[in-house]
Amino acid sequence: MTWWCAARDVAWTWTWQAYPGVWLFILGIGIGFTLLVRRLAPRHAPAGRPPVSRGQIAWFVVGLLLLWAATDWPIGALGAGYLLTIHTAQWILYTLVVPPLLLLGIPEWLPLAAPAASRTGRALRLLARPVAALLVTDAILLVSHLPPVVDGFRRTQFGSFTVDLAWLIGGLVMWWPVLAPNPSISRVSYPWKIGYLFLCTLVPIVPAAFLTYADYPIYALYELAPRVNDISAISDQQAAGLLMKAVADPIIWLAMAIVFFRWQGVEAAADRAEREARRVR
Repeated sequence: MTWWCAARDVAWTWTWQAYPGVWLFILGIGIGFTLLVRRLAPRHAPAGRPPVSRGQIAWFVVGLLLLWAATDWPIGALGAGYLLTIHTAQWILYTLVVPPLLLLGIPEWLPLAAPAASRTGRALRLLARPVAALLVTDAILLVSHLPPVVDGFRRTQFGSFTVDLAWLIGGLVMWWPVLAPNPSISRVSYPWKIGYLFLCTLVPIVPAAFLTYADYPIYALYELAPRVNDISAISDQQAAGLLMKAVADPIIWLAMAIVFFRWQGVEAAADRAEREARRVR
């Protein structure tokens, strides 16, 4: 039985394939998060309101469903061993789309359940620093796109799982300084959040440029893979490079715009409060 999507030296067909390891992974995240909230809520959640709001539940569920779609057949199978374009689309989903949705589903009290002096508490606060988060995220991006890693890891189920998990962790780390739900965890100001997100767009230029402008296929795995819809390996690679910037960057630009408008909203609210205070005096 095949548990996880990995490269297969067989012609691609649109016949559905079961990957029970993917289902267990998604169920494990959902059930684990639910049990964690239920266990910690009685001691840490604010009294008088639900420990998790409906909006937070909705964000988390949507993120989990998109994670499932990115990992299971057909996207997971195509990306693991047939099309580099789909491989890149998976990276976008794992790093830029799914993590912010999952983080928006975390209640603000949950990170504080870990004592500040504990290993978990220290790690959460360290990774909320933009420099630390950027180093981790960029390291995962660059290493996971090295030819020996792609050609080697994607050929086995465990290796492919490792790449997928690393992308997800890298995405969660990347978005943590921006979306950490409690200000005592992340003290990054709005201007710094915007600058940090801009820096997140720079390092992906490196693999995107290699993919777009290389005269030959970089990855033997995708060069020798059975063709899907007669798409050549070099055309697939060039499309993957364009996708890495043409789709990924606008997602981050959108996040920068949202942060900017929230910043302006906070400033406007502070100005209104100050004017009201002056009137009272």
